[in-house]
Parts: sequence; C-alpha cells; structure tokens
Amino acid sequence: MYDAEDVEKKQTLKSIFIKIVLVVLFIFVLMMLFPTKGFVTNYVDEKVKENISGNDNFNNNLLAMATAGSGYFTSSRLPKNTGDKVKMTLGEMYENKLLVKFSDSNNRTCNNNESYIEVTKEAEEYTMKVNLSCTDKDDYIILHMGLDGSQFPSTSTARCEFVKNLDDTWAYGDWSSWSTKKIKETSTVQVQTKVSKVQSGTKRVMHTKIIEDNAVRVVYNGNIKYVCASSYNNAGTYNNMVKCRKTQVTYTNEPVYKNVTYYRSRSKFLNNKVDTKWASCDDTSLIKEGYVKTGNES
Repeated sequence: MYDAEDVEKKQTLKSIFIKIVLVVLFIFVLMMLFPTKGFVTNYVDEKVKENISGNDNFNNNLLAMATAGSGYFTSSRLPKNTGDKVKMTLGEMYENKLLVKFSDSNNRTCNNNESYIEVTKEAEEYTMKVNLSCTDKDDYIILHMGLDGSQFPSTSTARCEFVKNLDDTWAYGDWSSWSTKKIKETSTVQVQTKVSKVQSGTKRVMHTKIIEDNAVRVVYNGNIKYVCASSYNNAGTYNNMVKCRKTQVTYTNEPVYKNVTYYRSRSKFLNNKVDTKWASCDDTSLIKEGYVKTGNES
C-alpha cells in the first residue's frame, strides 16, 4: 500500500517538474521571438536617425544642384520661345565645373544622366525642374521665375565665405613679348618659339622679253623687198615677209627674305595665395574640396 502511494507521489512530482521545464522553455522562446520594449525602441530610433540623415543628405545635394542651376541659367541661357526647353544633366554640371561630385547616403554617386536640370518657358513664366536620382531616393523640386527676370531665385537663404589655402601649388605668370634673343628653358621658365620670314634686303633681277614686228615692205629697183632695221637681232633685207625680232631687257629690285626665330617666356612660381568663394552656408561640396568657413555671412 505504501509502495503504491510512493510511486504515485513520484509520478506527480515528475509531472510538475516537466510542466515547469516546459513553461521556462516557452518563456525563453517568447523572449527570442518578441524583443523587449527597450530593444524595439532603440532599433526604431536608429532607423529613424538613419532615415533623417539620408533625407538631409539628399536634400542638401538637391539644393546644391538648384543653387548651381540658379546661377547658371541667366537670361542669355534661357529658352526663347514658349514651350522650348533647355536641359543640363548632372554629368554636364560636373564637366562645366558647376558642382563637385557628391554621393548619397549609401556613399554611392548619383545617376549622372537621370539627374538633371530642365528649364521650360511657359506662357507666363519660366520653370526650372531640378531632378535628382540616387540609390537612396529619387525626387525633384520646381523653381519659378517671371518672364521679366534675369535669374532664378537662389534656394539658399544665407551665403557664407569659404576659403582654401593654395600653398605648395605652382602657377605661371604672363608671357613676355616676342624677341629674337634666345631664351633657355629651365624648370621654372617655360619657353615658346616661332619662325617667321623677314625681309633682309633687295636684289637686282634682270628680265628679258622677245619683241616681234613685221618687216618693212620696200620697192628697190622695181623689186619688192622686206627690211628689218639694225636695231633688230635679225637686221637685213629679205625677199619674203619675215618677223623682225629683238630682245628687250629690264631690271627690277626684288625683296630677299630669311627665316628668323622668335622667343618668348613665362616664369613658373610657387602660389601661396588663398582662394575665396561665397556659396550657400549648407554647401557640403566645397567642404569636400578642402574649403573651410570663415564665419563671414551675407
């Protein structure tokens, strides 16, 4: 009887132990599948920060394009007739040195062809579409200007002074005047040459010309004769008509030329100047080029 009760108690304890183990495992699985509130909050905060940072970078790049376009599309570069359009891609802006290359939030360059500025002449205004296509985002903005305007309004609310130290860079001065004095090229002197024909004097040149005239017809003792006067080379009397010939000599003074080599030079010097530019205060492209803000604003 006691043996049966012991067995029953052992089975009951075993059953309770198994249930406790299952409950613990179940709670562990739930914790793995459903993170804590703090974990979720931190994860969401990080994603929000990443999204905000990406948007700021995209907006800065878009506004940099708009600012460059506003300065470029002045009255001489605007379309002439209603409905006409002029377009410049991001790649062409790089080529024309309107911008330095920038990257998106994924640190990749934006599409040079699908990113562009397009200006259209409408019936009552000009519109400028600034489209930016990157790996993180694709969007555009529209700027408006009246037909009597000469430049699109700037997208920047403030302009700052940026400076860049140009030390340790070489530059050339102006070219000297051309001279026949020979100049030797060195590491700091650049030389150009040209060869020209120059009149050095004159010479007397003889020219000869054969003049022909008909012989003079005369009647001598009832006979017809043809006579060339003594001034002709073939002077004499002839029975038949002949051409009387004489040599005419003339002289002219002709110029004499010679080749002369000319030289000019310019000096190479170390540039220790500071380059100054004014741009939008949030312009990150100049920072990437090595410029720094001075703190001066306009």
